[in-house]
Amino acid sequence: MSLPTPAYIFRGHKSSVNAIIFFNNDKYIASSDADGIVCIWKMKTRRSILEWKAHEAACLQGRDNAVHIWQLTLDEDNQVPEYMLIHSIEYYSLSFCRLSICQITDDTLLCLPLRGDTSLVDIYSIEQQKWVMQKIGTGDDDKHGLCMTVKLFYLMKELYILTGYEDGSVALWNVSYLNEKKLNLVWLVKEHTAPVLDVAVERNTFGFAISTSGDNQIVKYALSSQQQQQGQGQESNVVIKKSSIKKSGLAAIDIRIDGKIFATAGHDGRIRVFSCKSLQPLAILSYHRDSVYSVAFASVLEDTKDHWLIGGSKESRISLWKIY
Repeated sequence: MSLPTPAYIFRGHKSSVNAIIFFNNDKYIASSDADGIVCIWKMKTRRSILEWKAHEAACLQGRDNAVHIWQLTLDEDNQVPEYMLIHSIEYYSLSFCRLSICQITDDTLLCLPLRGDTSLVDIYSIEQQKWVMQKIGTGDDDKHGLCMTVKLFYLMKELYILTGYEDGSVALWNVSYLNEKKLNLVWLVKEHTAPVLDVAVERNTFGFAISTSGDNQIVKYALSSQQQQQGQGQESNVVIKKSSIKKSGLAAIDIRIDGKIFATAGHDGRIRVFSCKSLQPLAILSYHRDSVYSVAFASVLEDTKDHWLIGGSKESRISLWKIY
């Protein structure tokens, strides 16, 4: 049986590709690298249509104390591709925690650690152009260490934050910032023996989340009350299932929009695809010779079209894969 091979390799970056994402109905890919370069790729032609230096240091959201918000003009309707900086946000953290974006009815919110090396995270409103809630967390830095990853999401008209920490714990927070600021810790569990490197939230029903870390464990958590009733083990109301792999170090994770499969980016250069239901491995995609830092699924799922997955690596290449 032949091993899977990439459908295409995007070459254009000259340093490690730290972040990638599909956007605009999967017609385009945005990628960023360790030199602060952002590239916009057109899926139809597999070519770069825009490239610029967005930051003076590595792009996760930037390693130069700034988050920049860009307006893009894409090459549709015979327009010339352009980019324009429309807003910048100063922050004071050089942690490795990527920001999280959540669109609500009349605003777009960002969540990230604002001030220094801390376990606390903050929420910024793009519409109001100000920090609307700060210092979210237990404040026990000595116990939990740095906040390593965060996901902000909207469920049943309420705002939630999922955070992963340096000590291997994961927490779910319910927050309110409009009329009266409120913060409620829904749960906090520790299933990893190494820092949590990424968490992903299932975006179809928002029923569960999955975490990866520097160890070899994959953990699935309940976000809804229905999922919590299906939990197993000592944390029966939170932890649904756990699984382990042979290799340690899963740097990133993405759950496909239908909630059936998820992919991980490995320090061993492998992209692994798993079942969301069982956490069992379905495929190992081997191309990259060095660490994979980011993975992303296309969001448009149609029976007549290919289902795409991309991975960005330390060796500056982006691999494109056809997934069932």
